[in-house]
Amino acid sequence: MPGCFLCCFSAQSAGTHRNPAFRIISLFDLHLFASSLSPESTTFMPPHTYNPVPVDGALSVLQVFEFQAKKNPQHPLFRYDSPSARDGYEDIAWPAAVRMFETTANVLRRRLAPAGLVEDEDRKRPVVGILAATGSILYASLIFGAVRAGLTAFPISTRNSDVAIAHLISQSGVRWLLVSPDAHMQELARKANALLQERGVSVEMHPIPTYEEISDMQGDLNADALPELGRIGDDEVLVIAHSSGSTSFPKVVPLTHRYMKTIRGTRPMDFSGWVQSSAGSAIFHAMGILSIVRAAYSGTILAFFPPTTSAVLATPERLLQSALATKCSTILCPPMFLEHYAKDPSSIEKLRTFSRVSFGGGALAQQVGDILEASGVALVPAYGSTETGSIAMMFTRMSFLTDKRHKEGWQYFEFVPGMDAILVSIDGDASKSLFQLIIKQSPMHALALPNMEIDGVPACDTRDIVQRHPMNPGLYRLYGRVDDQIMHSNGEKTNPGPIEQILAQNSLVKSAIMFGRARPHAGVLIVPAEEVRDREAFREAIWPTVEEANKFAPAHSRLFKEMIILFTPSKTFHLTSKGTPRRHAIIEDHTQEIEDAYVAFDETAGAGEMKLADAVEIVRFHVHTHINSGVADDGDVFEAGADSLLAARVRRGIMQSLSEPHLSVPEIAIQSLPNDVVFTFPTIGKLASFVYGVVFCAASLPQAGTPFMKNVPVSILDRKDDTIVRLSEPEKGEPPLILVHGGTGLIYAFAYMQTHFNSGLWAIQVTDETPRNSFVEQTDFYYRKIKEAQPTGPYRMSGYSAGAFMACRITKLLEANGDKVIQLALIDGSPFGPLTPRVGLDTSADFNDPQSLHAHYERSVRGVCRVFRAYNDAWWTKFAAAIWERWNGRLRLEDMTELMAWMYENLIGGTLRTFDYMLSQAEAAEEGRKGYGEVLAGMVKWTGEIRAPVTVYRAANGIIKNVPLEEKEKWGAFGVDWAKEEVRIVEVDANHSNILAQDDFVKDIQKFAH
Repeated sequence: MPGCFLCCFSAQSAGTHRNPAFRIISLFDLHLFASSLSPESTTFMPPHTYNPVPVDGALSVLQVFEFQAKKNPQHPLFRYDSPSARDGYEDIAWPAAVRMFETTANVLRRRLAPAGLVEDEDRKRPVVGILAATGSILYASLIFGAVRAGLTAFPISTRNSDVAIAHLISQSGVRWLLVSPDAHMQELARKANALLQERGVSVEMHPIPTYEEISDMQGDLNADALPELGRIGDDEVLVIAHSSGSTSFPKVVPLTHRYMKTIRGTRPMDFSGWVQSSAGSAIFHAMGILSIVRAAYSGTILAFFPPTTSAVLATPERLLQSALATKCSTILCPPMFLEHYAKDPSSIEKLRTFSRVSFGGGALAQQVGDILEASGVALVPAYGSTETGSIAMMFTRMSFLTDKRHKEGWQYFEFVPGMDAILVSIDGDASKSLFQLIIKQSPMHALALPNMEIDGVPACDTRDIVQRHPMNPGLYRLYGRVDDQIMHSNGEKTNPGPIEQILAQNSLVKSAIMFGRARPHAGVLIVPAEEVRDREAFREAIWPTVEEANKFAPAHSRLFKEMIILFTPSKTFHLTSKGTPRRHAIIEDHTQEIEDAYVAFDETAGAGEMKLADAVEIVRFHVHTHINSGVADDGDVFEAGADSLLAARVRRGIMQSLSEPHLSVPEIAIQSLPNDVVFTFPTIGKLASFVYGVVFCAASLPQAGTPFMKNVPVSILDRKDDTIVRLSEPEKGEPPLILVHGGTGLIYAFAYMQTHFNSGLWAIQVTDETPRNSFVEQTDFYYRKIKEAQPTGPYRMSGYSAGAFMACRITKLLEANGDKVIQLALIDGSPFGPLTPRVGLDTSADFNDPQSLHAHYERSVRGVCRVFRAYNDAWWTKFAAAIWERWNGRLRLEDMTELMAWMYENLIGGTLRTFDYMLSQAEAAEEGRKGYGEVLAGMVKWTGEIRAPVTVYRAANGIIKNVPLEEKEKWGAFGVDWAKEEVRIVEVDANHSNILAQDDFVKDIQKFAH
């Protein structure tokens, strides 16, 4: 599920089923749980009388905070471990916590809007973003201090890429961004801000207040400067969260006052003796945000690490020590920590002292859960999402834990009482126990982001598959995902679709199904197209295709040869009604084969003479040597004090260690470690996995063997820093044909023309010097370079693909200067390219609307991918897949090869900049509308001003193939003939990639040479 607290995997769906058990669950009977706890099972030690919060809904969330401060002044909200304290911990009672929130509110109002906050035109709260690696107590104060100041707080995950952060800021309307002082957050903010500026989005950057500032109890509070603590509308957005981005680009999820208030239940709650260790979870997640609200309504005490301005690194040892020191009743931790604890009998003994051990954020391996459960650890899965809130009942009844859990299984949970759940049967499920889960909004369960309606009621299709307990129909466990995301035990996710598609391109492969849930890395089950007699020979035969897939895949998703297993012919190849493989059934049938593969890999894991353990030891040594000896394998090195200098030292040290002769690591693999590898993989575990993958695959950076680079002469490759590359010189008195690059910014495609052109040919390419902030800036730059190289006319201009538009603007600049252009050749492109008809094009859309504009951009990106796939070439197919994954935020720029990242920025960034320019040329319309018709009319007028003779070279199997059949004749010249009466059209029997290598084309384009 997007934004999932506990991750999930594969499925199919059809048919609706309602679970009758949901109708007999009483509404929010958590008070029963508290009264059923024995003194030995938890720590109920209130030294004072606790006054429960009224649940009639009259108090706003902020007023509930105030109620706690006034009615329960001795009761803590926060607790943290403190070795110097008498009891080993310190408490922050509600009055002090509320004062911290209000102090933060005052600091923010003074810094962000000294003249006073101004509401948006629609009277919405202004939005302040938070991008900070800081202590949990300070982070909570930033969030609820912003809310108290009359703002909407938007905590942004520090694990997002710069592109995702820029997307979230622009989508949410953030005015200010609070950034912590550490180098990593500062760099992320800087990169995101640069992307926003390219889009014309302005956001103010401010430092976060320090903990010392907000915890000053002696300072002047100036509470009068804050908004009156009155009624808050149910639809007011107090906090914005975002989905995890596990299945798509992160989505903005508004958390309204109504959404938060439904936590209160229908009866007063008293959990004042309940201490929850939350130090292992992030406050910027929805679960972290809601834990504060839940504590306000229930009286739960939240235990964190000591409050600091800088972040405290959570390690398994540190978390467990803190939870014990703060006398916690329960502990919440990620699955990887439980895997660590399961190997240590003393840690298991300590876990047994907790009444509940909740896990979330990833899948817990079956064997780990079995070990802990058999040892008496009370495991409870935490399952929910940003969009829906909690789904699994975390405060599970004690009788269930003690009497039933051993029999019924640690994976199972009860749904939150009062939640209206719809269960949709999974197509083809013989067990009748698998269901796709949909949550309907109800009076006791508000949804943050519905995505459908059922009987007129908002609902959220979670896309999760749950499995009903075979004996107890009121219990369920998380089984998988409809969209097949694979969650690994280290928290990384693999999107199997694109990788499987690349593998299936091999003629020897009928189908490919990836696996790896709750495992540290992925594997693949291959269904051969024909009978296989020699399995090793088959693996070798398909290995080149696996390498292509590994080049595309992020480091944690790369495939090792030992992890390729073959489908067993004697077993059933399960298919859905649509004829597609039933992933979960096939994988389940091969459970033993998969287990055997992981065991064998663990025993022999190595690339040449290097083992995975070697990579971990090498990385750990250099991190501990150069950064901090206390960094755990899963700890973020930048949170532990790393900066760019130390990161560079770690990289150099790793490269030196890999050069040791006994490891037999190829030099090409060593040199392929990217400069920013430590920033991309900031933990020892992730960095070691990447280093090992690089050594094993030797495929991190592109080599000269990349298919479309094979025939590129050195004269082009060596001129990468020259904006104008003179491929051939003209005869005296003859102007050269100046050819502008295509969308990728490269001129490799012009290699054939260089050797077959009889006249002068100059090519323009993108270099590091090229300004790419706007279409105008880039084409102005090319114009100046042309005038430097050829001060006077006449000129011959040409542009390939996206470069055709640039060639047109350069031509207009030359003509405006009084120069004559005697030839303008547009090669499978035109100024109207972004407006050509394509599937889903909405000609009634107003591009002033951000959603309409985004939809138009997305159709353009789809069209680009379609063109590249039509090349029927493995490399270009992989690039198309990378474009789509990158566009949707599932692939970071850092995880792409250097070449693909460069091409993506030129191609997709150029597409957006080009259309921005087209919008500026739109014909004036009523109320400033910029619709398809206005933009088209503006471009007709703009293009009609060109005086040079125009020839359109159209590839028969190129761009025109994207145009619907009924529109092909109308768009035969790509719209140029609408603007100019005389347009010469030449059709070339080629596709978009090879039109430049056709003799007929090369011969024709030289007609204007004399």
